[in-house]
Amino acid sequence: MWDLNRAERKALGAALVLVGVSLISRTLLAPEPGRVHGLERIDPATDLEGIESEVVAALTREQRAQTPLADGEQIDVNRAPADELRRLPGVGPSLAEALIEERERAPFSGTADLERVPGVGEVTARRLAPYLRFERGAPRAAPAPAASVSTGCPPGGARIDLNRASPAQLESLSGIGPALAARIIEDRSENGPFEAPEAVTRVSGIGPRTLARFREQVCTGTR
Repeated sequence: MWDLNRAERKALGAALVLVGVSLISRTLLAPEPGRVHGLERIDPATDLEGIESEVVAALTREQRAQTPLADGEQIDVNRAPADELRRLPGVGPSLAEALIEERERAPFSGTADLERVPGVGEVTARRLAPYLRFERGAPRAAPAPAASVSTGCPPGGARIDLNRASPAQLESLSGIGPALAARIIEDRSENGPFEAPEAVTRVSGIGPRTLARFREQVCTGTR
């Protein structure tokens, strides 16, 4: 049994509630079999197999967010995910998301740029400065041309394209819930399209075992 502190128990409880609500919603809202091409009736017994990985991933992210910075440790504000940004003193979930949203518009090149973020003034920017790196302050490189990605999707939409799928399409895959669907979309936006279905294992929470559950349902085409 895990030896959890108060913050970890709270994170685990919240994750279980979210996953439970998601599972119930997906079950109640599932269409009749055969009415929508490519969708099958959701089997709670099968879906429960994916809950463990989602809960563990959520708990791991929360544990990381609660980990104080080591002496001299700095965080790259232009690349760090939300749980890393939350390790900064005084940065909570809302401010972490605001930092990410602003850097997507234009990367931060220095401490003064932080003041573009609503809620961050000169005092806050100065307080955060010793803990930050700005390694991606320069403009981002242009993404690789879509033509370089293999067009592995058969005609007719028989499989779900990991490089174009909507959240709802991704959630229809075996073992993929809202959290993993969101991470797949975030990863392909930040790191480029998946060159093959196996590349989706670079997404946190998706390993070979999870991939095996939906491998025959997906493909990777151009975007």
